[in-house]
Amino acid sequence: MDNVFMVSMEDEAAAPFGSTLEAGCALETVLPFLDGPQADALRRLCPGGTCHVWGVRDEGENRSTWEGMAPDDLVLGVRGRSVVSASRVRMKLSHSALAARLWGEPFGLMCFSDRPHVGEVPIVPQMFWYLDPDGRGFRCLDPKKRDNILRDYGSLEVFVRLGLRYDFPFSFRHSE
Repeated sequence: MDNVFMVSMEDEAAAPFGSTLEAGCALETVLPFLDGPQADALRRLCPGGTCHVWGVRDEGENRSTWEGMAPDDLVLGVRGRSVVSASRVRMKLSHSALAARLWGEPFGLMCFSDRPHVGEVPIVPQMFWYLDPDGRGFRCLDPKKRDNILRDYGSLEVFVRLGLRYDFPFSFRHSE
């Protein structure tokens, strides 16, 4: 069953997402750090030569949360009380040297994703049925909330496109 994870994009425990998640980074930057099977898997996942990646520090509960992630899980990047990105997990990698190369800091619990949907979507009270109002930290959303999403929207992808309104212009999204 696909899970939903929330990760703070302003928390000190999370990598500076910026360009490596939204715009992506060149696959050639990443490949020298990977062994054969990992490099081959990433090449298959990123045929265009660009990968989208973010990471969290290996501290506190982050490792157990990260270990619970699987391909196709949904990751929502949160800043304050707004969702600012939504992407699907494609591959995980624990690699502090690569993280230091990408971000200059040890955000070694890394996640490669598809190209994220980006834009600010306020988490308004009507959304509390689906999402936690507190966007701090890195955690898996309660399975009951995931089940609410699946029951009401049919899939996580439809929730991202319609529930978070990433298929709509910014002016039609939820307002505070």
